Amino acid sequence: MSSRYLLLPAEPKSVGIAYLLWALGIFGICGVHRLYLGKTVTGLLWLLTFGLLGFGQLIDLFLIPGMVDDHNFKLAVLQGIRPSPAPAKGVSAPPQPLKGQALMREILRLAQQRQGILTLSEIAIELPADFDEIEKALRELSRRGIASPENNLTTGAVEYHFPHLLRSPGDRRSL
Repeated sequence: MSSRYLLLPAEPKSVGIAYLLWALGIFGICGVHRLYLGKTVTGLLWLLTFGLLGFGQLIDLFLIPGMVDDHNFKLAVLQGIRPSPAPAKGVSAPPQPLKGQALMREILRLAQQRQGILTLSEIAIELPADFDEIEKALRELSRRGIASPENNLTTGAVEYHFPHLLRSPGDRRSL
């Protein structure tokens, strides 16, 4: 056996157990939760000063989840595991920008929902794509005869008409 200390494998710490140990402060045994989380110096300080006269103990009530996360992160790094940040709850990753054929397909779906008439701005608002990619897709759809750019005489906006997706032959916005 080597002269180094034999370290037992550390286990990830639990927020629930940390809170139970924090609750021992009610009986005057403060700082045990800090000792549990590997914060020996401050754990002993809390133990000897009754949790910094209760103020430190009270503040720790709100800090425990972060302390547990920090401990578990450090543990993962020491074990050679590359921890990845957990995704935020209720937040999904941003959609990947659409390009090429996939973008043209989505433009056609959107045109179908909008009775066959779209503007560049409407597409940009609805689809995750760059303006340049949208313009390139619209040029390609126009080249293939699927869409035709026309000016709206009332607003002056360029509208893309998809004749095969219009509800009826006379179903056009004011031209």
